[in-house]
Amino acid sequence: LFGWIGNRRNTKQMIEVNRYSKIYAIKYYILDAMLAMAALWIIPTAINTPGQVWEAYTGNDLKSTGISRVFASVGTGISRAAEESKIGNSTLQIGLLDPIALTVRSMTTSVLPTVHMASESIYTEPREYWLGWIVGLIFFGFLLANWWIPRFFCRAVCPLGALLGLFSRFSLWRIDRDPVRCTDCDLCLKSCEGASDPHKDLRKSECFVCLNCIEDCPHDALSFRFLPRKASQITYPEVGRRQLMMAGLFGLLFFPMTRRSGGVKKNFSKFVIRPPGSVAEDEFLRRCIKCDQCIRVCPTNVLQPAMFEAGLEGLWTPIMISKMGWCELNCTLCSQVCPTGAIREISIAEKLGTGPFEAKGPVKTGTAFYNQGRCLPWAMDTSCVVCEEVCPVSPKAIFTRNVEVTSRYGGTLELKRPYIDPERCIGCGICEHECPVKDDPAVYVTAIGESRDKSRSLLLSLVEGEAQDWVSI
Repeated sequence: LFGWIGNRRNTKQMIEVNRYSKIYAIKYYILDAMLAMAALWIIPTAINTPGQVWEAYTGNDLKSTGISRVFASVGTGISRAAEESKIGNSTLQIGLLDPIALTVRSMTTSVLPTVHMASESIYTEPREYWLGWIVGLIFFGFLLANWWIPRFFCRAVCPLGALLGLFSRFSLWRIDRDPVRCTDCDLCLKSCEGASDPHKDLRKSECFVCLNCIEDCPHDALSFRFLPRKASQITYPEVGRRQLMMAGLFGLLFFPMTRRSGGVKKNFSKFVIRPPGSVAEDEFLRRCIKCDQCIRVCPTNVLQPAMFEAGLEGLWTPIMISKMGWCELNCTLCSQVCPTGAIREISIAEKLGTGPFEAKGPVKTGTAFYNQGRCLPWAMDTSCVVCEEVCPVSPKAIFTRNVEVTSRYGGTLELKRPYIDPERCIGCGICEHECPVKDDPAVYVTAIGESRDKSRSLLLSLVEGEAQDWVSI
């Protein structure tokens, strides 16, 4: 649509702009780097496999004997080595430029809230998203680039298109040019979507199979055929080996450099509060494709796209910002729409820790704390029990103690000062959202105490109890 709106080119200009350019190879380098990031676990797996195979062969777990035991130990050893090596040795960044994830993320955090602001026809209440304008700016930047290079994103950037281009070499049907009928008029380039050079040897990796060239050819020199001659095609993408090696090396180094910068294990951010049902952070980063479907369906606007709170790996992954909203007690929509299992699908009973999940207790996303220097009953001798009133759990995680204090004028005041019961608090954030100290709430939620990872538990009783450690489920 944007390309059509900005199209002021004549036929000759359209032919020239649709010729293949070397910049269209960028998408293959992007794909190479992203695959290297996701497959880094293969290296330690290869190193650890011999030891695991020998351990499986000499151990007592396998019941088979002879040659069958050898094959069984190889399979078991590889499986064990892969299971151990994948933890902390890979990251999934394909969602940054995946066209579906990019579109959904942009529509959710930028486009639709903007449309609603003008029409009030999208949401029941206005939505706000933290730094959503950056997502929107990138999205519209790709759209506007079509004015200079048609289908710029698809031709030059899209890693999914690069992957499909690699597999296109196995296609059975493709466009074929008859050199006898062809007059080299180049009119087939006028509406070519992929810049695949149908006027000469077809670049299979770039062809969209839109068939526009067949329609535009005035001499019927082009046809869509089954297994045409290979002499009239270029099978492989035009990429440089050195550039490909550098892109892969960048992907291999990117992950360990970002991971060793902290943010996942020891120095995890208190602001990275994940949705209920999320798996442990390392596994979460290996599963989340940043599509922000969870953010789209959240009814209270508490889920927001992260910037660098979770490090560079966690860019645009969902986090809870309680000043924007709160986690509704009887809602599990985010877990129902997650396409990759970064947020496990959980039931209301599991979230609340009732019925068959009573022994495990409720799902905790964090723990609330008080800044007594900003709390009205603590710092200003002013009665306020808003946080206690809105606390949704039963018994309430926020309770008060009656105290008598001497006012500045010598009188006696009776106040209710709030406290947090960390065993009851589930980190929903409604207390922070409703706190009357709006700029920097006196009660706030941090990630400590979340039940998805026992290493982040606040209380020893929860570590030793039945709390579930959702690392590899």
